[in-house]
Amino acid sequence: MIPDSAPFGRRLFRQVQPLIEDATHEHKADRYRKKFRATSHIWLMAMHLATGSGSLRQTHTRFGAQPHLRRRLCLPEWISLSQLARSSTSRSPEALLSLITSLTAQLRDAPLFVSRCTDQEWKALNKVRAIDSTFLALSGKLSAWSVHGRHKAGARVQCSLDIASRIPQVLCLTTASTNDHTALWEQDLTGEEWEGWTLIVDLGYYGHKQFERLLCHGVDFLSKLHAQAAYRVVQGVAVRQKQGWTPTKDDEVLSDEVIVLGSPNNRQGAVLEGVRLITSRNPHGEECRFITSRHDLAAWEVVELYRRRWDIELFFRWLKRQLGAVRPLGYTKEALWLTVLAAALVALLWLLLDILQPPPPGISRVAWLRAVADTLPTAIFLSG
Repeated sequence: MIPDSAPFGRRLFRQVQPLIEDATHEHKADRYRKKFRATSHIWLMAMHLATGSGSLRQTHTRFGAQPHLRRRLCLPEWISLSQLARSSTSRSPEALLSLITSLTAQLRDAPLFVSRCTDQEWKALNKVRAIDSTFLALSGKLSAWSVHGRHKAGARVQCSLDIASRIPQVLCLTTASTNDHTALWEQDLTGEEWEGWTLIVDLGYYGHKQFERLLCHGVDFLSKLHAQAAYRVVQGVAVRQKQGWTPTKDDEVLSDEVIVLGSPNNRQGAVLEGVRLITSRNPHGEECRFITSRHDLAAWEVVELYRRRWDIELFFRWLKRQLGAVRPLGYTKEALWLTVLAAALVALLWLLLDILQPPPPGISRVAWLRAVADTLPTAIFLSG
């Protein structure tokens, strides 16, 4: 049985509401929308996704029947369904982006994330993020803007995930024809949000010039070695297995080498010196080769660190299946972007809720989020 979650909904609202008001005021989000404020819209979008509602019509009907929620959200007269749909399609995303930035900074400073890791884990995970993309299929007839050549109608969301804190960072929305390598190449790597970080990437982002560019901006990389990559071994390093290593549960490190990656005969590539090449074998007998620019970690730590790249795949699954990001708020590009940002906001609220009150024993985190979201309308009213 799920306990009363309303108190935690009130705490969540009281902590987030000032950030929403600051973001909407900073970007003057209510300049042309006096009857339907941006703060109200942000909460409605968040509750729409957090409750797993099947459509905006269901959300509009459900919350329209709760006058206490409408009064607390400064909506004495309930908006029409068309007004909710139109706002979810055309409202500027600037306030939502600012809110996500503020909430991310607040979460990253929370001591809970640091205390969850042991010293050894924190050494490996600190300032490490996995980057990947996920495809959102759309209707080619209703969203003609998403059709590019022979590609399936839809768009790709480029996202990075802080491995230690599980904080998502939405990077951009790209067309279906834009591959991962190009999307990362077009990212502006200047600034403190990139320098000193380690990127875990799959082969979709692979490129020696790409890695050279990352290193020039102070960003380390970790990737699988491309099957056709040219390299030359410079030095071998003594292999040390993980303490307590067992062949049935852990990867076995076969070799640890320093290589020169790339061929000088490839004019479109780059030659990288001092790259680390680690070969391992998993419990199923499959061999994998990883390359990285980090030399401060043991070989088995590098292998385990790459395995954590799967966290972003799990995050995408949760984003699309549990939060319903596969059902955008509208058919325009702006509506899809608002849907992605609102889903990222709910993911951050989920992490904040985990700090305020972890799920009770025997209750999944998704079920706990749903329970808090269901009682959030009442909690918002009682917070006044």
